[in-house]
Amino acid sequence: MRSDPEGILEAAFQAYAMGDLPAAAAYFAEDVIYAIYIDKDVLPFGGEVIGRAAILKVWQDIRLQFENLEYAPRIVSCDDDIVRCQINFAFRHRTSGEVIDGVLRIVAQVANGQIVRYREYHDQERLRAFMRLVAGDVVTAPEF
Repeated sequence: MRSDPEGILEAAFQAYAMGDLPAAAAYFAEDVIYAIYIDKDVLPFGGEVIGRAAILKVWQDIRLQFENLEYAPRIVSCDDDIVRCQINFAFRHRTSGEVIDGVLRIVAQVANGQIVRYREYHDQERLRAFMRLVAGDVVTAPEF
């Protein structure tokens, strides 16, 4: 395993994709700042948390709602300790069976061999529409 910032991210992504959440979390510092930039009214696990235990809780909440069908990360760039990534994903909403796929972006900072800051960016309005769809909260089209 590589110990440079890119290698740390790649190892964490691989463990997460395999469903080994504790192994993935081990690549994060105990006091990591972890943010998923999605409003809580869209997904309740959106927002910022601090610490490895909080990350595990977020990941467990995600896995309760979604089955991971595809999780394909790619390092876009690395500038010293900042790693920018793009992840192609597909998640199945467990209750409805509907699938959402797309691309999300990550900006992570690595220090002393661990991820110390992790920021995840999504297309929030697309997720909002998807969550309305799976909730059955779709507006009926008027009759003409």
